[in-house]
Amino acid sequence: MMITDVVLSTIGASPALSYLTALLAQSLFVLGVLSVVELGTRKYLRGYQPVMSVALWQCAFLLLLVLPVLPFLSLTLQRTAPLTEVVAPVFEVTVMAGQSANFGSQNFVAVALGIYALVALYLLLKLGFSYFRLMQLQSTAMPVESRNLERELNRCVQQLNIKKKVRLLVSEKIDSPISFGWQQGTIVLPANHQQWSDSAMTDVLLHELCHLRRNDWLVLMLTHVLCALFWANPLVWLAQSRLLAVTESRCDQDVVNQGRDQITYAESLMGVAHSCRQCQQQPLPSNWLPAQLMFDRNTLKARLNQVLKETTMKTNQHAQLMKKTIWGSSALSLLILSVLAFNPILSAQERQPEQPPKANQVDQPALPSLMEQPARPQQVAQAPSTAREPAPRQVDQEIRPLHQVEAAYPPAAADEGIEGWAQVKFTVSEEGTVPVSSISMVDAEPLQIFDDSAKAAIAQFRFQPRVVNGQPVAVPNVQYVFRFTMDDE
Repeated sequence: MMITDVVLSTIGASPALSYLTALLAQSLFVLGVLSVVELGTRKYLRGYQPVMSVALWQCAFLLLLVLPVLPFLSLTLQRTAPLTEVVAPVFEVTVMAGQSANFGSQNFVAVALGIYALVALYLLLKLGFSYFRLMQLQSTAMPVESRNLERELNRCVQQLNIKKKVRLLVSEKIDSPISFGWQQGTIVLPANHQQWSDSAMTDVLLHELCHLRRNDWLVLMLTHVLCALFWANPLVWLAQSRLLAVTESRCDQDVVNQGRDQITYAESLMGVAHSCRQCQQQPLPSNWLPAQLMFDRNTLKARLNQVLKETTMKTNQHAQLMKKTIWGSSALSLLILSVLAFNPILSAQERQPEQPPKANQVDQPALPSLMEQPARPQQVAQAPSTAREPAPRQVDQEIRPLHQVEAAYPPAAADEGIEGWAQVKFTVSEEGTVPVSSISMVDAEPLQIFDDSAKAAIAQFRFQPRVVNGQPVAVPNVQYVFRFTMDDE
């Protein structure tokens, strides 16, 4: 058997690993699409403004936040699909020893999930430690001593119509202005801020206050958490970097829109950045802290170019641009969610196209598999002993398998070369789940060998429930036949 087939089979046999793989695939799709859209917007859209990129990347991280619950949304949407009436079906599933979750594959699953969880935990702990250091910095920073600087802060707060309280602190431990806080904003200046001109100080205050007005710090913390959870996706780190860069450009644009001269503001950025570069040997570099960092040498040149070519927007023009951007980003997000919810490859609720019915067979939905495998589950004809039930009520929707888990070939049976089959029956509940109490054995050959494996797999199956007269109902006596055969290869 090919190594790729073994890996895919192992992933398919583990619900947790399959769910994680689906999440990473979905996150790649989301960030890939939005990366292309953002690149096209920047290069080809006339009248491009940084606020457009900010909205796109914020939507990207909001979509990542929704992805873990997308399977439940997908299940709800799929319940609306009309289906032909069928009776409680009998399915046959072939399980081969080489493709089953044996002891080695179970170890692989445990190790893979363990490594992923440890890396995510490490990143979350690192974020927590950085937040602790930020709080330490806040507690040791000193209030500004200049009355003129306090008056200028209050004037800028009123100019931007900021309602929350804002504190202005000074610390010798940082090398760049930073801002953070939600209900109460905090701006921390480096110790050499006294070298700045009055115009540069005003520009710095306006820039940081723009961050606080839009709660950019909360978005920053959310991106850190999501980067920890989706750390295996390289695009998530690129997305965070792009969001931070365009957020700074948007604040530059807001400062210019407040009436500041573009050339003067660009000179202020250059002067303050040069001053901050001289302080980069401080014991606590600002880029180690989970806060809005005003200066990044990797993006400063692009920000200066953007400032110098921007046109000042009036308040009503800016409001109209914001409205169009929000509507456009929301529409794109809904479109992506719709694709993820219904696409059989990217959705965590994978489905296969319906098989054409054979002669003298009752129409039944095809059984989906978590991925393409040589020994994927196969549907067979309904048991001859099962008679069609009368349908006094209108059946709006029939049951359809949505998620199945490959049964594990018992290691002892595989080692001894034992083959056989196990037939189980169960009830599909109104929610589409399989109550464990409803699972029972119909027959098996040999007895007591494959029973536990078959019942354990069935307990993890999920179905689209039967809907009668607009109400989901339980379906009893649904049966599966698991045939356990040794791999010929």
